[in-house]
Amino acid sequence: MCIAAPAEIVGIEDNVATVDFGGVRQQAKLDLVGDIEIGRHVLVHSGYAIEVLSPEQAKESLAAWDELLKVLDEEDN
Repeated sequence: MCIAAPAEIVGIEDNVATVDFGGVRQQAKLDLVGDIEIGRHVLVHSGYAIEVLSPEQAKESLAAWDELLKVLDEEDN
């Protein structure tokens, strides 16, 4: 199973974006996507941005991740 996580692009240098996963930042290669700019959200898998999200898709995806993290946190407690 493969999981891609939503992240916001906070910087771009050459063909690599700095993306923010709710406070955790990492680099993501942009070879597989177009129409990118700072502030857009992308799905990131294995160090690559694999899809650019519309604002609506980003909102839905981030809400789903928040719910998943909440459930996992409840299981740990």
